[in-house]
Amino acid sequence: MARLLPVKALESEFEFSAIPIRETLIALAAEDLIDFYPGRGFFNKRLDAESIAMRLEFLQNLLLASAATLPDGRKNLVRKRLLDDGIRLREPANSIFESVRLITDILDTYFVHPTAIFTRTAIAQCARYLTIDEQKHDPEGEIGKAAFSYLWLASSRQPVPLTEKLGRFFDIRKRRIVDTIQAVKERDLLAGHPMVFSGASF
Repeated sequence: MARLLPVKALESEFEFSAIPIRETLIALAAEDLIDFYPGRGFFNKRLDAESIAMRLEFLQNLLLASAATLPDGRKNLVRKRLLDDGIRLREPANSIFESVRLITDILDTYFVHPTAIFTRTAIAQCARYLTIDEQKHDPEGEIGKAAFSYLWLASSRQPVPLTEKLGRFFDIRKRRIVDTIQAVKERDLLAGHPMVFSGASF
């Protein structure tokens, strides 16, 4: 059974009141990132290897589409933004939400809609899986570095091998899905939550 997301615990963890926490959970449910059952609460989603692979493939294609449609007039603005505060992406984040917030803000501000909106949603869907994968395999903060590299290359005025670079990044992580899922299951068993594997439980 999917795990309940306790609003009180989230209030304490993120130091926000119940109202913004609930609004955020409702927004996540609207984007099908979590489940909401009136009268019961918010629940994370159980994910399996096949659904994770499909989500990663979807995200990879959306990132390519977003880069291909980025207007030339906005590329310098993206570069300036990366020079101003993109260093946060190249350092291990204090929270996965911090990196996701920065990446999605750049997508929303400079990239073309609706592709950017779909890409933002796909990032949110994959973020926690990629985080647990990084914790197990790449403890040096490779996701943030890869995000910075993607945004830098996407904003280049010269042709860049973005397809090849994204392909390498995602292919490695797709090959590790089963191993990463097993690691999460073992952790959940030790924590007293047997066989729970979800994007919201990482």
